[in-house]
Amino acid sequence: MDLKQVEYLLDKYWEGSSTLEEEKLIQDFFAKGDLPGHLEVYAELFAANEYAIHPELGKAFDEQLLNKISKSQQSSIWNVFKMAAIGLILIITSVSVFQVDSKQQQLAEDTFNTPEAALAETKKVFAMISEAMNKGEQPLSLLSKWDESNEKIKNKKAQ
Repeated sequence: MDLKQVEYLLDKYWEGSSTLEEEKLIQDFFAKGDLPGHLEVYAELFAANEYAIHPELGKAFDEQLLNKISKSQQSSIWNVFKMAAIGLILIITSVSVFQVDSKQQQLAEDTFNTPEAALAETKKVFAMISEAMNKGEQPLSLLSKWDESNEKIKNKKAQ
């Protein structure tokens, strides 16, 4: 293989558009040795032997892989049980929420037979609230009198 063809294949390799056959040609070229000076930097990259590129995995690798597969199958069975339990919990929760919601709807029914009776009861409740709020304002009126007295004292001291 001539130098121009190798450089062309190397350009394709760096662009990522080379085929496996072309990469094999590049590897064969670098395996021969006797490289031009500007290509020696790539010698270690392409001079790898076939075993380094495609190593034999052996029986130990197969056993480890099969063990992991069987463990994943066992864990997938547990995952199915977990999903079923989660689904059951969701169903129970949704049913209990539905029952609580229906009970609250039953409690929201009218307690008065006529709208006039409901209005009278509402007025009675508002009157009680108003009375309680007015009692809370009485101490505040004393506070405002005290504040006025303080202002008078400050004004006399300032004169």
